[in-house]
Amino acid sequence: MIGASERQQYSSEEFLHHMLSTNCYMSMPPSLADKTSDRTPFTQVGRVTNKGKEHQLYNDHCQHALVEEALQETFMKYRRNINLPRLGAWIGPRNERFWNEYGNRFPPATQPARHSILSERILPLPTAIRGALVDVFGLENIKRNKASFLSQPEQKDCLSRIYVGRRQPRSATNTFRLRNFDMTVNEMELLRLPTELYAQTMAETLAVIHWKAKLDANDVEFVLGRAPQVGMRASAAEIAASTEQDVESLSIKIDFYQRSIGIWLLDFDQCKSFTQDGNEIKQLERAFYFNDPYYPRPISTDPKDMGLWKLFKDTYLTTSAAFTTSTMLEQFIAAVEAEGGKRKAGGSLFG
Repeated sequence: MIGASERQQYSSEEFLHHMLSTNCYMSMPPSLADKTSDRTPFTQVGRVTNKGKEHQLYNDHCQHALVEEALQETFMKYRRNINLPRLGAWIGPRNERFWNEYGNRFPPATQPARHSILSERILPLPTAIRGALVDVFGLENIKRNKASFLSQPEQKDCLSRIYVGRRQPRSATNTFRLRNFDMTVNEMELLRLPTELYAQTMAETLAVIHWKAKLDANDVEFVLGRAPQVGMRASAAEIAASTEQDVESLSIKIDFYQRSIGIWLLDFDQCKSFTQDGNEIKQLERAFYFNDPYYPRPISTDPKDMGLWKLFKDTYLTTSAAFTTSTMLEQFIAAVEAEGGKRKAGGSLFG
């Protein structure tokens, strides 16, 4: 555990190495813990949409429910390292009480649509981590005005996208922001973060989405954010197959005075179901590449990238085999590798 008093003992790179490793904790005073605990997980959390996009938001709600149910039914060994926002209610335009009481809290452009999803909020990375990200990756003019930059409201909603499938230097000409901070695999390596854990966790999660939820996982996201010290309980089947002592080891203790960093899965509005009609492999392969580059890529000149792909591939196949005996597992992986080869040969930056 790293408290505020110990922060100065570490360089910014060392601090990020410890805090983003997902197994370290930051001490928090009771007053702050009370403000950020998840004892009221749906407080101040609502996603709304613009007029004409209500169906897309409703699809997010429905597919989120499928993924949540699939993860809940999956043994802990396949989902121990992933967090999913707890899904709340779907709020439609006929819920006059809700809109009369809370409608003015949403952006004016979304109020005519009057559709919303309530769900658990993913708490952003703490201020100390945001400051360290500026120290290590920020542009020079931002570093010189660090306090002012960090005080901007849009920089406080900081979740870090983990782009294990992208290796490139950060351009000094690009806009630097902490909201939806993109961290590439080379930057993770600089900070000595557990890239293998990230690849393995994403492979397990993708297998669950494919073969338990029966969705293509199109455009889902994997981010680092603050994780509470309480997670999804073990499934009923896993509890039934365990002794009393074993069940205790599956539980996660609750401590509202500490926070760790965790890997979160979110955004299901583009997900679709797939059926065995002859086009399902292409649908899954397209979804793999349509996503931002979270997953390792199958073709690379860097041996570290190829090692991450092998780990991802092996983990995906092993996990998937626990849910299905279909030959589509190997067909999907083969299609991803074939498309990766085409993209590499064509000079694509997104292969």
